Amino acid sequence: MKSIKFSLLIALLLLAFTSSAIASDVILKGSVQFKCNLLSTYMEKRGYPFLEELRDGFNTFTANLYAAKDAEIIIKNSDDTVLLIEKTDKNGDFSISLPEGSHKIVIRFYDHEIESELSQTDYDNFVADMGHFSSNEVDKWFTKPALTYCTTCNIRHFNKKSL
Repeated sequence: MKSIKFSLLIALLLLAFTSSAIASDVILKGSVQFKCNLLSTYMEKRGYPFLEELRDGFNTFTANLYAAKDAEIIIKNSDDTVLLIEKTDKNGDFSISLPEGSHKIVIRFYDHEIESELSQTDYDNFVADMGHFSSNEVDKWFTKPALTYCTTCNIRHFNKKSL
């Protein structure tokens, strides 16, 4: 009987310790995105989900917004020591459990990198914009270009053979 009580006491202590350790962690949730002028059908076939068509104040097309799958997420502490390295999922999203304290986030997507200090307001919905990838830069990722350009009229033409 004493061994059962002792085992139960140990289990309760372990549960209390685990619960308090989990409670001290914070969850960083966010997404990584990039802008590109390539057609959404081309990019989606290569695994980059289309998020939104971006337009300027005059309702003129500026770029498409895509999810950055497999972007590298690096979390550092205030001493620049790497705490963990994760990757975004196929939708460009991530969710990371961090110990309380101040952190830096470094995000790498192909040859682009951004670094930022994290504040408490960032933990619920951190959105990283990796910038605008021109067709020349994106064509480095893929072997075939998706578009041809009309040099006299500046209109993009769809090349079905590239899909």
